[in-house]
Amino acid sequence: MTEQSSAEHVLLILIVTRPEQMDHAVTGLLDVGLAATFVEARGLMALIREEMPVYSGLASLLPDVTGSRMCFSLTTAGAADRVFRFFETELKPADRPIGFTVPVSRAQGMRS
Repeated sequence: MTEQSSAEHVLLILIVTRPEQMDHAVTGLLDVGLAATFVEARGLMALIREEMPVYSGLASLLPDVTGSRMCFSLTTAGAADRVFRFFETELKPADRPIGFTVPVSRAQGMRS
């Protein structure tokens, strides 16, 4: 696809904070037919716990979380809406990944 400008494209971002949410996130994306990239991520408390021992007392007050995965998918607003609808209809609120979209004013190299 050539360079384009389109208000209908969004960057869909999902934050999977618990391992059991990963299957739900992948199922939702596949159900809509979206490609995505997942990357490993660490929250602030995990970073403090692992790399800043001076703050270990603070980190010990919070639950021990090993990390998260972040999902990025450049897609249309309609496809992102279908992913969110899947989560809302198929999953309890506690099982849903954190999700949001960011408008994309220009995109290049997208697959159709």
